[in-house]
Amino acid sequence: MGDSESESTLHNNSLWWLACGMLALLANSWIILSITAKQQKHKPLELLLCFLAGTHILMAAVPLTTYAVVQLRRESSDYDWNESICKVFVSTYYTLALATCFTVASLSYHRMWMVRWPVNYRLSNAKKQALHAVMGIWMVSFILSTLPSIGWHNNGERYYARGCQFIVSKIGLGFGVCFSLLLLGGIVMGLVCVGITFYQTLWAHRRRRRCRHQRAEEASTCSSSAHTTFNVPAIVVEDVRGKRRSSLDGSESAKTSLQMTNLISAIVFLYDTLTGVPILVSREFSLSLQSA
Repeated sequence: MGDSESESTLHNNSLWWLACGMLALLANSWIILSITAKQQKHKPLELLLCFLAGTHILMAAVPLTTYAVVQLRRESSDYDWNESICKVFVSTYYTLALATCFTVASLSYHRMWMVRWPVNYRLSNAKKQALHAVMGIWMVSFILSTLPSIGWHNNGERYYARGCQFIVSKIGLGFGVCFSLLLLGGIVMGLVCVGITFYQTLWAHRRRRRCRHQRAEEASTCSSSAHTTFNVPAIVVEDVRGKRRSSLDGSESAKTSLQMTNLISAIVFLYDTLTGVPILVSREFSLSLQSA
């Protein structure tokens, strides 16, 4: 009786998973098209947003759809379990989970870098740094998540032998601890960077208000650093060859800068509350049960 109720629940949830996958596919595709349709030069933060949306599309297209289709096919008479499908599903799921976490952390780090050290941000070729970060994120995520499929798992009870057990406690203790530490590091880094960004924003806003108040009373001017800390204006920089050019990366008005800070902060908090922390808590709970 319990098995039949469990199968019915999985079947009903599979239909909802497919619907959520289609919704995520459409929403993230619209985000990518909106960013790429701009005729201007794309900024590093926009590239990271595109990569984050693409990761969400893959998350909806590959592991979510695969798991839903497998659950729906289990009702057919010619259903035959395939261990390779489980290995591909587990590797893809954990690769995309880590890539999403690291991309969100990289997004918040670039925003903190842009607001806290605007001149250094322009001089460091931020777009190239963002591309290198994305390549490193996918390389680390893929290598770690592929290891369980080639032998780094619990040999006593293989996670792909009967059904597809993709919980870390079923895969192996070593992989579970490594995955949890990396996920926790990405979540903490994103929150710390957002906190520094907001502190810098409030500090600069108060300093500008104090400067305006002093100018009104004493008819004096404040230092230029008080005005450029949060406005992130366009400046002229000199590269290593001595050529001067106007740096556009990070040049924003105060209104645009505040909107971008709020957007990235919302992305970080939504990811942490809806995805990152729930995944981490469930993994820690399963690992504690296994150790007990």
